[in-house]
Amino acid sequence: MEDMDFVAVRTCQSHEEATIIQNAIKEEGIPCILDNDHQGGLAGVLAIRILVPSEKKEAAEKFLTEHHSR
Repeated sequence: MEDMDFVAVRTCQSHEEATIIQNAIKEEGIPCILDNDHQGGLAGVLAIRILVPSEKKEAAEKFLTEHHSR
């Protein structure tokens, strides 16, 4: 996964929410990583970005729209 170009499909303010969404995306067979996870929720300032490979962005966004409304 290191040579993949990752793009953000969602941002979260809490580690728990980000992890739930990350796990759901992974269960769909889409690689997914968290960015800023170690700083997420820090005084509510930094958001955790949910990243997927650029070629999987459309599939991830479709899944999130259908199953994880904001």
